[in-house]
Amino acid sequence: MQRSNYYSFVFISIITVVCAGLLSVTSMALKPRQELNEIVEMKKNILKAVGIIDNQTKMSQDEILSVFNRSIESRIVNRNGESVILPDGISIDNIDPELEEQKNPDQQYLPVYIQKINGEIASCCVPIFGKGLWSTIYGYLALENDLKTIKGVTFYKHGETPGLGAEIVADWFTENFKGKKIFDKEGKLTSVKILKGKALESSPDFAHKVDGISGATKTCDGVNIFLLKDLQKYERFFINNRSSN
Repeated sequence: MQRSNYYSFVFISIITVVCAGLLSVTSMALKPRQELNEIVEMKKNILKAVGIIDNQTKMSQDEILSVFNRSIESRIVNRNGESVILPDGISIDNIDPELEEQKNPDQQYLPVYIQKINGEIASCCVPIFGKGLWSTIYGYLALENDLKTIKGVTFYKHGETPGLGAEIVADWFTENFKGKKIFDKEGKLTSVKILKGKALESSPDFAHKVDGISGATKTCDGVNIFLLKDLQKYERFFINNRSSN
């Protein structure tokens, strides 16, 4: 009986090692494809935010990459709004804004995605992310060429409650951001605020208010917090480039 148990243990150990090895090899083989999928998803959402495509647009990965490369100029800036050259071996596609936020502010690499038409800035897109109720929410926010007015926003990765906080990805919600202002009349960066109810056109600060999602207060509060946080990183870039438009 003891010998039988010993051989069973050895057999199970061998099977475990073999399976672990196969899983490791499979994971490594699929990693390039997974990374490509993440890059394509990122670029598709940038194209959505600036209005080049929408949720009904059907495109292959190659088509998304082709349209992005023709339409968008990718740039890295610092907190002073100055363009930065990345070290050799590092691509803007490898920059993780969430990891950059953990660095000292003066060492952060900040990705900016610029749509140009006839050499002029038509819109500017930046990554946004932060905590909702249950998860980290990721997205992109694009500004018109005045770098004050929201052109579009996408929220594409999250774990919020279906039917409640998960409604942040719905067209009816993201459409509310279009035309809203992130700077007030005095030139102060204020971002926008998602309300608990509807934004009234009669309100003096209607340009900074967005209709909320019923039953998703905590998710909306989280979005309010990280929108301001992320826009503040790019404030100097917005101001510096606005003057040249």
